[in-house]
Amino acid sequence: SGICTTPAQSHAVSVIPGEVQFSFEARSQDAATLERFHQLMQDECRAIAADRGVRFEFDDRLYTAPATMDEGWIQRFEAVAARAGQTLERIPSGAGHDAAVFAAAGIAASMLFVRNAHGSHNPQEAMDIDDFLLGTDWLGQGLMAA
Repeated sequence: SGICTTPAQSHAVSVIPGEVQFSFEARSQDAATLERFHQLMQDECRAIAADRGVRFEFDDRLYTAPATMDEGWIQRFEAVAARAGQTLERIPSGAGHDAAVFAAAGIAASMLFVRNAHGSHNPQEAMDIDDFLLGTDWLGQGLMAA
């Protein structure tokens, strides 16, 4: 994911911005993959700069090591789903959630994602109340099984 912005003074139909600021976020459960992606991004920016006569300036890199969720918690939630005749899909997030902070500190952590019609972190984010209630029920059952 990423964010792209232009200076406010170039926000007109007839103005071509002379500057664009952007940030991006790469996620993986594998530190080597993150490093390869970072290197690829820098290589591509250098190639674009040479080809188009533009310049890229990089700020300091913000790096967060991948966090592995606790297998015991994952299995508890899978057992709750199985009792309901369902299966859970394991989705490695890679995001900097609180669970990742706990995991990095050696505290067993896991996440239980609830279905969301339009994805998360956007204005169209929407969750069906039945999915929400099911998620909270399964969370409670998983906690009680601990």
